[in-house]
Amino acid sequence: MNTKKQQKESVLMLFVLYATFVKRDVAILEKKYQVDLYQFNTSKKIYLFYAFIKQFFFLLFNIHKYKAIVIQSSGYLSFFPVILGKIVKKPIIIIAIGTDCAKLPEINYGAHTKKILAWFTNFSFKNASLILPVHKSLEKSFYSYMDVEFPNQGIRSFKPTIKTPIIEMVNGYDTVKWQNKNLDRIKNSFLSVTFAVDEIGYYRKGIDLIVKAANLFPDYYFTIVGKVYLKGACPKNLHLIDNVKQEELLEIYNKHQYYFQLSMFEGFPNALCEAMLCGCIPIGSDVAGIPDIIGQKGYVLKKKNTELLKQLILKLENNKLTPNDVRNQISTNFPLERRENEFLKHVL
Repeated sequence: MNTKKQQKESVLMLFVLYATFVKRDVAILEKKYQVDLYQFNTSKKIYLFYAFIKQFFFLLFNIHKYKAIVIQSSGYLSFFPVILGKIVKKPIIIIAIGTDCAKLPEINYGAHTKKILAWFTNFSFKNASLILPVHKSLEKSFYSYMDVEFPNQGIRSFKPTIKTPIIEMVNGYDTVKWQNKNLDRIKNSFLSVTFAVDEIGYYRKGIDLIVKAANLFPDYYFTIVGKVYLKGACPKNLHLIDNVKQEELLEIYNKHQYYFQLSMFEGFPNALCEAMLCGCIPIGSDVAGIPDIIGQKGYVLKKKNTELLKQLILKLENNKLTPNDVRNQISTNFPLERRENEFLKHVL
């Protein structure tokens, strides 16, 4: 009698950075599959040629082992997988995360702002088996938050003839890990959790608007968590905190009333959803997935404009939303279980 357990089928996950959202998807796939990880290291441009060669030979000798290959974002890292996947008839699934679906040269953002990278990105999307954008706006949308040269954004805007199936698969969040702890929150407090280490990031992540808001409301309390670049002096009521562990971040979320997500582009921001699960009332820019995340349980800034933001903050005196209102918006619409079910259904 054979007592050996049946071995799980294997899936390969490719990524550039082993970020939190990648780890979450690995954990989902591990419920059903053996997941092997492969990092396409392009931390420096001089590594790119070596990364291509290394990846090609890895796939050449190992692609036959895998039921499917899942790639976090389209670009250089997806080029050889889609070619070899077609040859050996292996499903190649690309998760479109945002940068691969955008072209905003005004802030030097998006794969499509760079001619060569845009070619690799479009080639990969065209030859993949399935594309799973984290929000439907990444398939095709019109950008109106600012006046830009290319208002038509999304995969189909840059590759109108694409025939690869595109199916929205929104992010999902752990409703147990991120809790509203019913703590006393700092009155008129505003939080943003971000990463913006240069001048481009300063504008793209909306740090400039947060600084202006802090100057306009000197009696209010503002906090930014993460590594950030500030252009000019830091207002006295703006508190900067370096990266923290997630346990500490949970406490910080629970001490603030409001959460800023004022990015100029963001596919489906994780920190916004975590903050809402912790009871922070959201104030977000009208870009990509942010309005859908907020729904009717928060406030959307329609244009990048300091006066509009000032008027929005003044109206918060009449806010009737509660921490549990905004928590329920995420727990109902974007629980981790939803992404688990959809993801595992696609990798059959």
